[in-house]
Amino acid sequence: MTMTKDLQKKLKSRWDSFTTAEQKIASYLLHNISGIPFETAASLGKRVGVSAMTVGRFLRNLGYAGVGDLKEELRGDAPWMQLYKTSEPAADADYISESLQAEIRSLTDVYALARGEEWAPIVKMLVSADRVSVASFQHGSFLGLGFASSLQHVRPRVSFEPGADGSYTGMLLDSTEKSCVVLIDIRRYSRHFRLLAEEVVERGIPLLIITDTQCYWARQLTPHVLMIPMQTGRAWHSFGTLTSLFSLLINAVIREMGDILGRVGEITELRQKFIGYDGPSMSGEGKPARAGQHKNAKKPAKRR
Repeated sequence: MTMTKDLQKKLKSRWDSFTTAEQKIASYLLHNISGIPFETAASLGKRVGVSAMTVGRFLRNLGYAGVGDLKEELRGDAPWMQLYKTSEPAADADYISESLQAEIRSLTDVYALARGEEWAPIVKMLVSADRVSVASFQHGSFLGLGFASSLQHVRPRVSFEPGADGSYTGMLLDSTEKSCVVLIDIRRYSRHFRLLAEEVVERGIPLLIITDTQCYWARQLTPHVLMIPMQTGRAWHSFGTLTSLFSLLINAVIREMGDILGRVGEITELRQKFIGYDGPSMSGEGKPARAGQHKNAKKPAKRR
């Protein structure tokens, strides 16, 4: 894995010096190293929307003669790369099995994010921020709502900003340099996504962007970026991959904060008080209270 890490380090250390087109190429290489042995300059260019000549020039600036030279450097990592090579599907291929394999590859990449250099600073930021505002967009808007709801269980002052009033007031006016904004979107990206990200940065508010590997501009705005791999050949993103990433983040926040059972217990008591639960308690002791009946409430006196 030494050559792979060397390439990743080289790309990240020189990121700010890359042009927009070069950042597109670099972003793809960072998150799709497993597929490089099967690429050409033309195929790489097609994937990221640049010419093969631009790909070749970029690799030469990095010190490679071309894609072939880069493949040669990575050859020492080739055995595990073969696990990611998929053959052309037959006409009667079992698409469920293919989807399962794609999910496994994506989950492997997501868990690799938790071992990256960006992970620890992101977790610390989510823990130490005086407030966390979350927004997500389009058909994935429910993702931000779910992440905010989960994070609210383990730390205070977390809100989901739907932006219904068009101003994102809580996120932009009530946040400070000690706060944190989390923006979540996947391609095709909502116009709100980038405009809001730029506004957050302009106001000096720490920003975490959770997106996919096609969002080349994310690292131009913030060092706190988590990118899920694009699933080539699939028309739809895997929401399961994103929810797995959110679970990893929440668990990391819990580990960083330590004991959060007191807060979770208080939330549970409030819910029991206002809406109640249908089912046995976690402790298994006694029967669940009926809606509107507190466990310590006095029983009404019997009529004589």
